[in-house]
Amino acid sequence: MRRALFRSYAALKARALLSQLDQLERTQWLSHEAIVSLQRDKLVKMLEHAGRTVPYYRELYRSAGFDPRAVASVADLRALPLLDRDVLQQRYVDFRSSAAPPDAFERATGGSTGRPLRFLADKHEMTLRSAHIYRHLRWFGWSLGDRVAYVWGSDIDSREHRGLQGAIHDWFAGILWLDAFRLGSDQLDADLERLARFEPAVVIGYPSSLHLLARRALEKPARKALRGIETSAEQLAPDVRNDLVQAFGCAVLDRYGCREAGVIAHECTRGSLHINAEAVVMEVVEGEVVVTTLNNRSMPLIRYRVEDLAELSEEACPCGRGLPLVRRLRGRLSDIVRSPSGRLIHGEFFTHLFYGAAGVKSFQVAQVSPERLDIQVVADGLFDAQARTRIESAIRDHADAAFHVVWLDVEHIEPGPSGKMRFILPLPDATASKTVPR
Repeated sequence: MRRALFRSYAALKARALLSQLDQLERTQWLSHEAIVSLQRDKLVKMLEHAGRTVPYYRELYRSAGFDPRAVASVADLRALPLLDRDVLQQRYVDFRSSAAPPDAFERATGGSTGRPLRFLADKHEMTLRSAHIYRHLRWFGWSLGDRVAYVWGSDIDSREHRGLQGAIHDWFAGILWLDAFRLGSDQLDADLERLARFEPAVVIGYPSSLHLLARRALEKPARKALRGIETSAEQLAPDVRNDLVQAFGCAVLDRYGCREAGVIAHECTRGSLHINAEAVVMEVVEGEVVVTTLNNRSMPLIRYRVEDLAELSEEACPCGRGLPLVRRLRGRLSDIVRSPSGRLIHGEFFTHLFYGAAGVKSFQVAQVSPERLDIQVVADGLFDAQARTRIESAIRDHADAAFHVVWLDVEHIEPGPSGKMRFILPLPDATASKTVPR
């Protein structure tokens, strides 16, 4: 009954999404050469659009003598410099397209690097992002009408699931939303019970939060298998994957992306990580991931540095899809903070506190003792005492009231040994992989 209602609800509310999903279902089986050709055509159109309507790119093309109509392959993008977050922060207004559709809206990301960023998106582009996610769920054998559970923590993503309207939407859509930031032992048991009652086909979530659920589930005598688990937002470690498979008896497939560019790559059941070539161009420059978005006409990103490391592959996947592959991806394992009361707090919790915070250029949260959090901030006068009080209150209300927050205003935050700045520095023994709350 509910499955039939969901199909009717989807047909009514998500007609555009289903149309795009059907198209993506076809293009993934094209030959590699055909997909490269399709991608090149979309790339040229986006480059031309950016040159006509985006002040930053109009200026850049002129100074570089760049003609998008002359682009014959991705290699020709090398004529343009790389784009980093600092430039996007500083010249945000210049990246807005004058032809952005009326439904364009502003989004924000804290990012794993702890440097908040604003960017524009629009309804069409977000529909395409969702279509790519649903295409990946179909790789598990998911079909329209199957239930999906999320173990997620983003305040931005959770808004449509709140309140009565959110509950009605989720009931019709077959969605269960669990808070990834609530990791206490009682909550783990409650979430496992909710999952068992809901009986989702697929669960999507942060690896570290799912790992806590898996290790708790392994302590219980009776467990019901899922059809699949999709992990995201963190690096999926082999031991975490193994525990998830053992606990829930299903395939575990990873996805890789960032909020600015959407999902960049999806893992198939053969273990290959396929680039969503219909949505992004992915380059690897001196080992670093660089992406160009193909669907966001409100704020195109061209040769944007994601600040992750990877290797591309020229091999073909035995699954038969023509989508290009990533051979090796080294992302970031989000850290877990242990509060004074012993509660485990997902590192992403602190990132979301800074979403959209005016005046913040970068930040880093360091747990220097069980009770003390030092927050380094590179900010201007817009980040005032009221904003700091709001963040402190959120930490005490939702993490632990015993935390003492110390603010440190700095001009620069030093990166770690890897060259990337970590947004959260927990105590050495505070990771969830060592201890599961009981």
